[in-house]
Amino acid sequence: MELLLARSQSLAAAGRFTGSHQAALEAVALVPGRPSALNTTVATACASVERFLGRYEHAHARLVRALRLLPEPASVERVELLIELTLNEFYRSRYQAMRDWAAPAVSAARHVGYTALLASAAVMTAFADAMTGPTETARTRRAQAAALVDELPDDELSLRPDAAGWLAIAEVYLDLYAEADAHASRALGLARASGRGDPLHRLYPVLPRVWYVRGKLAEAAELLDGAIEAGRLLGSPPALAGNLFNRSVVALAVGDLDIALAAAEESVELTCDLDEGFVTAWAAARLAGVLFETGQPGQAIELLLGRAGGEELALIPGGWRAYWLELLTRCWLALDRPSEAGRAAALAEVTAATVQLPLAATWAGRAAAAVALDAGAASLAAERALASADTADAVGAPIEAALSRTIAGRALAETGDKDRAVAELQRAAAALDACGAWRYRHSAERELGKLGHRPHRRTRPGQANAAGIESLTGRELQVAQLVVDRKTNPQIAAELFLSQKTVETHLRNIFHKMGVTTRAALARAVEHATAVGRVP
Repeated sequence: MELLLARSQSLAAAGRFTGSHQAALEAVALVPGRPSALNTTVATACASVERFLGRYEHAHARLVRALRLLPEPASVERVELLIELTLNEFYRSRYQAMRDWAAPAVSAARHVGYTALLASAAVMTAFADAMTGPTETARTRRAQAAALVDELPDDELSLRPDAAGWLAIAEVYLDLYAEADAHASRALGLARASGRGDPLHRLYPVLPRVWYVRGKLAEAAELLDGAIEAGRLLGSPPALAGNLFNRSVVALAVGDLDIALAAAEESVELTCDLDEGFVTAWAAARLAGVLFETGQPGQAIELLLGRAGGEELALIPGGWRAYWLELLTRCWLALDRPSEAGRAAALAEVTAATVQLPLAATWAGRAAAAVALDAGAASLAAERALASADTADAVGAPIEAALSRTIAGRALAETGDKDRAVAELQRAAAALDACGAWRYRHSAERELGKLGHRPHRRTRPGQANAAGIESLTGRELQVAQLVVDRKTNPQIAAELFLSQKTVETHLRNIFHKMGVTTRAALARAVEHATAVGRVP
């Protein structure tokens, strides 16, 4: 039986979840139905694999049953079981219930005296509070957990790299993006180096979410492309779905609508057989975001209300609920339903007031600005949008700030303050260009065009709904033409003052848009387009 358990853990570490689950089930069948540390270890291992397969309800029942059989005294097995229960409640979107398991996990871990395990348990309390609030308590517990994690040397943390990884996710929900970047990077590095820890941090990294907020779109796309390729070879639908819906939001900002839609649709398809919860809600919401941007607000609303928890989007935790309520507001406005839009914006305000976090206030303010602008209250809209932008800037979220400034520019133009409108729109366009968020930059530049200002930018965007050479951005066309000149990636990077990783990301996008798979085929396609006069 010990051999079966070891095999299950080995397969899980390799990402072979179906085989791991089968081995764990065989181990469960062999253990006697009486309390023991080994029984608990087997149940926890089996439930962990079930979580990676999206079988959250089975996992929950198994863990609760094992906990009832476990003797009361504190033990490593009890702590690990309670940690797994906390994580499983997160995936079930039972955010309040996370606290029921996280607090006793810390209490038991203190008695065990294993520092890395105590750090993991402490992270769970911060994680639970980050999902539900109050924010002040959550940030205090986050700081305490971070102190424990940061004091661990790499050789100790490498035994539990998930402690740093889950800490980073808690920090994302507390608007601590620099801290989340550092902890997620450390978790991912240790997990890769040691082959241990929760595969979440290899298959479904939090780093792309952090990098998106911080405006590092090329880096996020590169990491996600690698994670998606790896995920297809493994067996965790929730992990692959998470990577796909994160890839979708990056592609949408850049302007690759085909990639954005395909990734989001596949993500939703993968979640159809999963138990309802966090992953199913986020996949549906990400697809809703793409549908709205492609002119389908009605379908977006259906997804949000049907799969993200109804009008209040209850399956989305923390301040990020305001993010999706802001999208819901815009969807209702697009359908000329101002009453419903006002209700969604009001719910975003309630969320922001509850969590007291900067980005929640940013999204709620932007929703309120959109409603005010639609109602003809341009001065109020400008005021709310500018406050929203300033709040986003304060936490280092340049894309969110620029989106708010774009609305502010529209509102200021309607008040007749053209000079301020132009200044805000130019500021938004420059920030979005620096991040590579070219689709959103185009929206700001379109508003500038209405005011008689021709945008100045370094590269042109690809033509909307175009195919082939016309779909390439100015930068992508530069890279493609250097491929025609037989330049290597290092040579292209040096000539365009880019990193080699950025060049590789551009080439992946170019290959997709041009429908080719080799540099030779790309060169032939560009040469042909040049010969027939299709190259701008």
